[in-house]
Amino acid sequence: MFKIGAVTAAVVIPGIAALFYFAAPHFPDFSSQVVSSDRIVVRAGQDLQKALDSAKPGDTILVQAGASFKGNFKLRKKRGTGVITIRSSASDDQLPKEGERIDPTVYAPVLPKLSSPNSEAVVSTEAGAHGFRFVGVEFQSTKGGFSNIIQIGTSEEETVADIPTDIEFDRVYIHATDPAGQRRGIAANGRRILIRNSHISGIRRKGEESQAIAMWGADGPVEIRNNYLEAAAENILFGGASSTLKLVPTSCVVEGNTLNKPVSWRNEGWVVKNIFEIKNGKNIVVRNNVMTNNWVMGQEGTAILFTVREDNGPATIIEDILFENNVVRGTSSAVNVWGGEGGGGRNLTIRNNLFADVDHKKWGGRGFFLKASEWDGLKIENNTIINSGNVAIAYGKPIQNFVFANNIVFYNDYGISGDDTSPGQEAISVYFPGARIVHNAIIGARQGVAGNPNYYLSSSSQIGFADQKDFRLSPSSPYRSKGTNGRGIGYQPTQQ
Repeated sequence: MFKIGAVTAAVVIPGIAALFYFAAPHFPDFSSQVVSSDRIVVRAGQDLQKALDSAKPGDTILVQAGASFKGNFKLRKKRGTGVITIRSSASDDQLPKEGERIDPTVYAPVLPKLSSPNSEAVVSTEAGAHGFRFVGVEFQSTKGGFSNIIQIGTSEEETVADIPTDIEFDRVYIHATDPAGQRRGIAANGRRILIRNSHISGIRRKGEESQAIAMWGADGPVEIRNNYLEAAAENILFGGASSTLKLVPTSCVVEGNTLNKPVSWRNEGWVVKNIFEIKNGKNIVVRNNVMTNNWVMGQEGTAILFTVREDNGPATIIEDILFENNVVRGTSSAVNVWGGEGGGGRNLTIRNNLFADVDHKKWGGRGFFLKASEWDGLKIENNTIINSGNVAIAYGKPIQNFVFANNIVFYNDYGISGDDTSPGQEAISVYFPGARIVHNAIIGARQGVAGNPNYYLSSSSQIGFADQKDFRLSPSSPYRSKGTNGRGIGYQPTQQ
């Protein structure tokens, strides 16, 4: 049972009774914050940094709508607990409504435009900075597209008190304006960081990785909600580098976003790898997102990665991750799970997702659903997987406490396979010992190849999909009650 709030999530895996907590981050309600009568107006040609330095918690800085400001703007550590709001001088009715994702084609003319004169960040934070909120602001490239457009924290803080906190970006537009692209949109290395209703685009580089949002040098929480996020290497990345305090991104939420790579990038030479990746993180919920387009370039084109990388030393871990109600569409392969470094990987649930157009002929690569090694507690249930390659490819050390239940998947050539084993039962016994593989509709497989009770079908027409868009079961489908405890199998859409 999962819910956002003071969340308790109980996950029961055969052989393990795992009770863990997604401690939902608590953010102040910036929109209802009582603001003092102080207003600082910054017009074209005036000094925005001077306004940032002189502002007190509770102040609002009104930056002239449509005007351009060039600089490396620093958010200072302030006394007090209120919030400094930096926003367009445009009236509220000229900006998106609260909770509405910004559309740059509509609102860009009324956004003040901030850019960097050099390769340093447009906005960065002083040690211990806290309580800043940006609304209706446009952030453009650094010179040459190097480094971060927005840099929260440095990952070199030596005390927890130095980590920036309580910083929000709401209805902002962050994008590459340099022909070379941009290394990163936001480096979110802080605590209680909220990024919502915003648009980040054009984040791409040749010869190096790029991310719309990345976090590696703080322990969170971070909320990423209802944004359009466009980047070449990874649209969102947790981990991948070290921090002085050896912190693990924790209690983060990624919900209601669109993560996309424009297909037009495919032949332009940008380094493309994955859509979403965790290399280091705990208690992370990834829910109700749409993730589209990923192909072979910098790697083999797998969309979703949960792979522990010991960039942060032995503290590195992936633990207690929920990936549910997402649509992943248009990719070479779907999911890679590996826990072979640092503290390892455990307790990952992949539930009620649609993986469609996982097609090696169209996108390159191998078209597999799952590539896995060395993990403890991997639960995959109620997913619909429209794939062209194997169900699973296993290697190295086995996956313990594996559950694969109530899914719809294509067997294709080898189904569940593993290095130096025959596909099917031998591969399962070696790489998924004690696995619970039940109530799946496996299309194109011979009877019993993955054990029983499963449903071995010769054609997808036997499933009874309502349509070929979201692949939900039709009301007349015979599999609406064939899952565990009489429930349906496969993906059942929620409101995206």
